[in-house]
Amino acid sequence: MGDRAFGPMLLICALPEVLPLPVAGVSAIIGIPLMLVSAQLAIGLRRPWLPPWVANRSFKRTQFERLVRRTLRYLEKLEHLLKPRWRFLTTPIIERFIGLLLLVLAIVITLPIPFGNILPAIAIAIVSLGMIEKDGLAIAIGGIGAVVILAFMTSAILLVLPMFNVL
Repeated sequence: MGDRAFGPMLLICALPEVLPLPVAGVSAIIGIPLMLVSAQLAIGLRRPWLPPWVANRSFKRTQFERLVRRTLRYLEKLEHLLKPRWRFLTTPIIERFIGLLLLVLAIVITLPIPFGNILPAIAIAIVSLGMIEKDGLAIAIGGIGAVVILAFMTSAILLVLPMFNVL
């Protein structure tokens, strides 16, 4: 997929985080690939790099087909919403800023905040869908959502910390 691989990789990493997983520590494990891919986008790599032990993994054909079928159902519903527009938000320079924003969201996802992974993962999923379809409007919506989420989480943390005499 070359330089268009960032969007699908980010989406694949973000989707498990959208669901509230009851297992502690899963967010940290899944958040690491998100950090790796978004950091590569932020530093301007032309295509994502994965360590060989990750890149050489494979799915069984039946598992992959099942995953594709399930995903296509939802993507077909989104297809009429996503279309190439606002191309200025899909340029390599803007993608570096997007990568930086997604890196911050990925770091937030790895933090042990109960249900603190869902909203950042949704923002990452929206941005990645925009990247896949070269839809600058979706990227803008996801980016604005990301900034609002980060502002909300930061203010919530700053309000809670004095209660525990941390500041």
